[in-house]
Amino acid sequence: MTNEIEERIGYSFKSKALLESAMHHSSIKKYALQFERLEFLGDRVLGIVVAEYIFSTFNVEEGVMSRMFSAFVCASSCKDVALKIGLDKYLVTASSSLATNETVLADTMESVIGAVFVDGGYEASKMIILRGWDEIFKGYDDINYDPKTKLQELCQRKTGATPQYDVISITGLDHCPIVTVSVAIGSESVTATGSSRKKAETLAARLLLEKIGIPT
Repeated sequence: MTNEIEERIGYSFKSKALLESAMHHSSIKKYALQFERLEFLGDRVLGIVVAEYIFSTFNVEEGVMSRMFSAFVCASSCKDVALKIGLDKYLVTASSSLATNETVLADTMESVIGAVFVDGGYEASKMIILRGWDEIFKGYDDINYDPKTKLQELCQRKTGATPQYDVISITGLDHCPIVTVSVAIGSESVTATGSSRKKAETLAARLLLEKIGIPT
């Protein structure tokens, strides 16, 4: 197991026991303390590497940096990297169903980062993070933040409320749905359609911002 994981993350451990501990989830009582300690450390290491990457790559204001940081280190991003590496295939848990849980996979990714830090130091950790997060960094193509966030911040600043999204209809096939939603701010509202609720809401937010004269 360890050799295959090392190949996937691009790092060879001096202490194989560290990697073993990182890949045995805290649901297994024997490994709980070490897993959680490595996860705690990995979370902090991930944070500083991502913060450094954003600072050195993007010449943007602090608020934008914060939004980018949140997107890069969130559980969903950690889970996506864990799946890309294939950690779910090697993760040992008390129940097989846990190996597909987003939180568990995210925690495991952080645990592995922590193990690399203990074994090889900051530069080794930085290397596997930049390699693992490469697609996520490249996929974040709107450094000014997404329309839903912009709309929400506008509403909270002006009215203290949040935009109201409602699903109007869901049609099409199960594997190819067509979702129509509406979003409203006071008397202003628009509808939009997408292949998922998230995509429809994002488009609706963009259309509403354009309708009220806010550039996106």
